[in-house]
Amino acid sequence: MTLFLLLSAIILTPALAALIAARSRSDEAARRVALAGAALTALLSLAPLALLGGAGVAADAIGPAAPLLGVRLRLGLDGYSVALLPLLGFMLVALLGAGPRAALDRGTVAALLATCSAILGVYCAADLAVLAVAWTAALLPGQRLIARKSPGDQLLRRTYRIFLIGGTAPLVLAIGVMAWLGARANGGRAALPFDVEELARVGVPEAWQSPLFALVGIAVLMRMAAVPFHGWLPVLLERGPLGVTVLLAEMQVGVCVLVHVAVPLLPAACAEQMPILAALGLFSALHGSILALTQTDLRRMIGYLVASQKGLVLLGVASMNAQSLSGALLQSFASSIAITGVAMVVWALEARTGTADMRELGGLVAKTPRMAAFFFLLVCAAIGFPGALSFVSEDLLLHGILHVHPVLSILMLGATALNGITMFRAFQRTFLGPIPPGARSAGKVEALLFRERAALLSLLALTVALGIAPSRLLALHEPVVQRVLAGVSHGAGGATARGHAE
Repeated sequence: MTLFLLLSAIILTPALAALIAARSRSDEAARRVALAGAALTALLSLAPLALLGGAGVAADAIGPAAPLLGVRLRLGLDGYSVALLPLLGFMLVALLGAGPRAALDRGTVAALLATCSAILGVYCAADLAVLAVAWTAALLPGQRLIARKSPGDQLLRRTYRIFLIGGTAPLVLAIGVMAWLGARANGGRAALPFDVEELARVGVPEAWQSPLFALVGIAVLMRMAAVPFHGWLPVLLERGPLGVTVLLAEMQVGVCVLVHVAVPLLPAACAEQMPILAALGLFSALHGSILALTQTDLRRMIGYLVASQKGLVLLGVASMNAQSLSGALLQSFASSIAITGVAMVVWALEARTGTADMRELGGLVAKTPRMAAFFFLLVCAAIGFPGALSFVSEDLLLHGILHVHPVLSILMLGATALNGITMFRAFQRTFLGPIPPGARSAGKVEALLFRERAALLSLLALTVALGIAPSRLLALHEPVVQRVLAGVSHGAGGATARGHAE
């Protein structure tokens, strides 16, 4: 019960801060409340890591049950999610503390906090009903914020509506079907069919696993911006509220659903259909890297880069090799930290110049050398330079995929190389070279404020510290990797046995 109360407090703290911030008398008061709520969330999120941070960490926190509804308020953590909690709390503090004041009004900070609360719920959910509510709730604040701040942008509103429906309806439908199957299994003995552990014990009939995996896969592919469900991410990052969009883009809720739901409940379908996800992941990585290279808007470029990085993560998870899976989990951390830092530099630059179009920028290294330095260093961290966490994760990914799919590893290297070219080209066009005639960067550009420098330096220090000493994070992930591989292997063995029997 103590752990349940702690996890409940972690989830509800940003939601409560969002309610207070939305009712504050001024934007400045709302920002102070939001920053205090974010700091408290970050501190609370460290407690599970300190209490349960052993190499074999895994814990369940069982709360009240509603047997008539088949629902139990059950929360849980494993070695992957226990480290995601403080990462999200840290990113929330950075976004609220260093974001441009003009962009952080009451509605925006409330949406940021509410989105964070729902994502924390996804990380901790061990009951399918709780997962469905949190998964859907994570997208609602962004919908309301866009409707309020961009009522005339029909492309943005239509894109977000497609993202909302496509990213939630398939998973909710799959959860409903799985609960129905669990309720009627073994003569109705599954009293709590939404409970993941009980449903895994009862088992989902193999005939249902493939269509259910397809539904779960569509929702995951939509949230991971994988081809052909990728179109929302560049549009949202280019036109939408950057803070909320960064949280939706960088927090790895799709990986959590694959690891915590698909593998334990649909093992036979995972064993059979993971190669399809691997192919889609590789294609998404290449597709995103090629399109990012052609962009002139920094925000849209980041959208395609995020899609490419998520494709690499999906490829690593779906390859079902110990090294590739470990590298994918590590890459999800690395890309979240580095790309968030790059997006924050772009956010600060746009607040000063009024544009993120590289054609209207140039020569900024002389006016804002610290901004140029942070952009360059975070770009290096994002593409896997030695010393950064992404260097370790991409090395693991490459070696793991090389053992399973040698040709795919070469294509993966191509996608990574293109991402590097794209980012260094963006640095050159934005900060180096002559200032274009009539460019918006021709006037005075203010230097980074102390709070901006502190946030960016913290992000950079985090990725370097984890890159130099990744063993702790790898040890946390190891039990998760072994559990996932064992689950898929068991599903493949059962399918093979049934094939021989037939």
